[in-house]
Amino acid sequence: MTIIMAYAEDDMVLLASSWRGLQCLLNIIDKVAMDIDMTFNTDKTNLRECLKIVYNCFSKFYLAGHRLSFVPAFKYLGHIIDNELEDDGDVLRELSCLFTRTNILVRCFAGCLVDVKIRLFRSYCIVSSILHYG
Repeated sequence: MTIIMAYAEDDMVLLASSWRGLQCLLNIIDKVAMDIDMTFNTDKTNLRECLKIVYNCFSKFYLAGHRLSFVPAFKYLGHIIDNELEDDGDVLRELSCLFTRTNILVRCFAGCLVDVKIRLFRSYCIVSSILHYG
């Protein structure tokens, strides 16, 4: 069984139940890409490490003449996907972004009175709920 999941025109995930199936998918998309004069950024193309046992036993995977490498985790459509099927990396990344944004806000409004900060926060909550819930 083989599956191609595509998002927009430049993001895709290939799933295959065998080495041969995955290499066949890679060959197909390589041929189609050549037919429409499209290229792949093979530096950003990688394989999930769950296939590493297969990778060590069979031939290497190639796309557009470049050997593909294995990675323990990668970002796809803004989410970190790892081999343990956990989202810890994604949660840590989001927390880091939250702390950064919070520190920026603290610096920007450090000189404001508490009443002003409360009013700004309430206004933000009202606008956010209107945008979110319509």
